[in-house]
Amino acid sequence: MKNHFTVIFILLFASAHSPELLSSISGTVKDDYNNPLAFATVMIEGLKLGVLTDDNGSFLIENVPQGKHNVVVSFIGYRTLFKTVEITSSKKKITVNYKLTESVENLDEVNVNGKSKETEIETKGFAVNAIKTEEASIRNIQTNELLNTTVGVKIRQNGGLGSNVEYSLNGLSGNSVSIFIDGIPISMYGSSFSLNSIPPSMIENIEVYKGVIPGHLADDALGGAINIVMKKGARNNLNASVSYGSFNTLQASINGLYRFDKSGLTVKASGFHNYSDNDYEISGRNIVDKGLGGVETLITAKRFNDAYRSTGGTIQAGYTDVKWANQFFIGVTGSDDYKEVQHGAFVTKIPYKGRFLESDALLANLTYLKKDIFFKGLDVNVTGLFGERNRILNDTTAEAYSWTGNRAIDYKGDEFEYSWGSQQEGGPTLLNINRKVASIRTGISYEINKNHKVFLNHVYSGLDREDSDEMISLLENTFQQTSDIYKNIYSLSYELNAIDDKLKVNLFGKHYRQKVLNTFPRFNSNATEVIDEVYQSNKDYNGYGYAISYLLIKNLNILTSAEKAIRLPNENEVFGDAGENIEPNLTIEPETSNNYNLGFRFGRFNIKNHALTVSTNLFFPKNSKFNWFSR
Repeated sequence: MKNHFTVIFILLFASAHSPELLSSISGTVKDDYNNPLAFATVMIEGLKLGVLTDDNGSFLIENVPQGKHNVVVSFIGYRTLFKTVEITSSKKKITVNYKLTESVENLDEVNVNGKSKETEIETKGFAVNAIKTEEASIRNIQTNELLNTTVGVKIRQNGGLGSNVEYSLNGLSGNSVSIFIDGIPISMYGSSFSLNSIPPSMIENIEVYKGVIPGHLADDALGGAINIVMKKGARNNLNASVSYGSFNTLQASINGLYRFDKSGLTVKASGFHNYSDNDYEISGRNIVDKGLGGVETLITAKRFNDAYRSTGGTIQAGYTDVKWANQFFIGVTGSDDYKEVQHGAFVTKIPYKGRFLESDALLANLTYLKKDIFFKGLDVNVTGLFGERNRILNDTTAEAYSWTGNRAIDYKGDEFEYSWGSQQEGGPTLLNINRKVASIRTGISYEINKNHKVFLNHVYSGLDREDSDEMISLLENTFQQTSDIYKNIYSLSYELNAIDDKLKVNLFGKHYRQKVLNTFPRFNSNATEVIDEVYQSNKDYNGYGYAISYLLIKNLNILTSAEKAIRLPNENEVFGDAGENIEPNLTIEPETSNNYNLGFRFGRFNIKNHALTVSTNLFFPKNSKFNWFSR
């Protein structure tokens, strides 16, 4: 870990030669009817600086020097327009809006080349959807709702708010699908932090990869990945939303950012709160009311031990758009949740009342982004977090209940209790799982020229886990097991643009290393001595793949990709989780799959206020090796 932090701080301050600030010009381009003009050209005369507007007609030009500049906007069929702006030491962020008038001149032939960020991502050869969040950010909509509208993505939630959510991509689901926040696995944040904890107003876009995962994510994923790309902009903003619905469900979030123009100091924060009684009605063969003599009557009942609450937030402070960093933030993320457990993995005739889970997490985080760090074309991106997560399983009530919500009775009509002293068999437990976690993602990219680019990425994840149970003796707790799991994943990618950008090729290789260490104290056969039973493994694996895109005709891309994919076992699969009824399996092997994608993308076509894109993808997993574990 020391080596990782040394690298980070070298990157942070190696280029910090002076406090000179960079400047920016932003704005919108619209027509006479106030409709946004997508892909309009915005250039600064005399400088090699220019961009295309996005689908909403917005643009942002960064790294603009001080002085007076003519900013020229042009678009086919419209008159070219320029405005003069002046950037001074006291005014470093300029906003200028344009309204273009249609031109009556006839043009014989004009070629316009330009793509939005989402189109660029979707035409690199991978089977990927890039979801824009700008419209969703001004509506009270959850991130999972946004994902569920994406083609090929299905989301199944096993109950109400706070229940387990399963993501399905191309028919693969569960642990085969990995979820990231800026390349960091979301599992590192703990169960109290989910996708719905992130309001769309904080998200730049969502990348959904199906089948083949690019090297720059540098993590293990078997059948697909969802990468949440957080906004990197530094515009002052404040967003808040609140909703109330059935079953006393309340969901609220707030986030904002403020930047001091003079120094570049930027502060941003976000918070969320979710609550639901989840007392919806259910029925089925196991939803019964037991009466005298053991007579069972099918009923429709409300869930009475399924409430959920989660609260949390993030605060970060740092600098944006300064000479030594495009972004530098340090901060802290905290969250906790409470989840009542109505039954085990399957609905039973005797429900639980009094069994619940509590989780909390406190994590420090770091973000550093610098483009052209030592010379033009060399970019560095570092994201990391470290801290503690805790989870408590509380099951200490022996009283039995019926689905009516009243105490269960035996065949004589008497209220009874479980002989084992808890809701779930196995005896009372107050299990505390403490985890020290760390994850750091480092990415370096170098654009040799417009046709060649290389990427080097590394992800480190480490977890030290200790289990204790207040319901067992002090002596037994003294000799509790310790469980550690570490993984390092390296990736090297090469990107080629050829034949006037018609052909795009991405080749990548990945190297995986995982270390598992489990120490379980046991008494010897005579119960006279404690002996540490140690399991240790240190294994490595290799994966590789490619993605190819070819522009066959205008707006029609043929896409193909393939990968030897590897998914390393996660903490719960290796060490188990009593709260989720998962048994440990120290010797579990990775899952592997040879994945192939073939498809096309036709579009995007803008028709007044509408856009049309047609795409399809065929996914072929071969020679797969999957693992099964007990629940």
